[in-house]
Amino acid sequence: MVCGASEGTGAEFALQAAAKGLSLILVARRPDKLEELAGQIRTDHGVEVVTLPLDLTSPTAAAELFQAAEGRDLGLVVFNAGGDSVGGKFLDSPYAAWRTLTQRNIDLLTEACHGFATVFVKRGRGGLLLVGSEAALGGCGRLAIYTATKAYAMNFGESLWKELKPHGVDVLNLQLGATDTPKLRTVFARFKLSPDTVTLTSSQDVARIGLASLGQGPTLVLCAGEDSDNPLISARLRRERVEAQSSFLDNFYGPA
Repeated sequence: MVCGASEGTGAEFALQAAAKGLSLILVARRPDKLEELAGQIRTDHGVEVVTLPLDLTSPTAAAELFQAAEGRDLGLVVFNAGGDSVGGKFLDSPYAAWRTLTQRNIDLLTEACHGFATVFVKRGRGGLLLVGSEAALGGCGRLAIYTATKAYAMNFGESLWKELKPHGVDVLNLQLGATDTPKLRTVFARFKLSPDTVTLTSSQDVARIGLASLGQGPTLVLCAGEDSDNPLISARLRRERVEAQSSFLDNFYGPA
């Protein structure tokens, strides 16, 4: 299942998963884009593709995801939807607008992970790939809600990685920098800026690295390597911290 599959990184995750022989459930708001991608995948790879047009900010979105997966041997869920659909300074938009981000990036993510992880643990296998952003690493003016929700997702994913790995379930936070997607290019065009002013990672590389790194959680920051000595972005040091903090809790709760 790929949530946010209509274009950009989501579409690439779907295409590359299909190339590995996986059948797909594609989820996004725009049915026309979903059907176009589904048709391409069926033609190129011959796998089964189901589409689910769905607004992930809806309070019933998680239930609809569960229903779409019912009766299927679902093994991987990619949460790729989560961009800043509001943008700007916190007080420049009504709270109702910001609430759409918290509903999708926190409430939906949490409920969906609970449901799917429950199934995966019972089967003894499965994977959750949480596509996030380097914005999770700290606050930033004009991205207050976005950075906060991405930080939530990162901490949530790291905790799930520790709890679920003994049950055969992989969890990976994939933290992206600036990525070359149609949505980002639309932003550049809206503000009459050139995308050539920043280094953009291709959607193809994001999907390739994410799928290849699923078993190497809990967190992979694309701009950093495994051997980085920066504890904020080092995959190794973040992993060691999760392990150490989880062991420390034995002093309060007893052995896990």
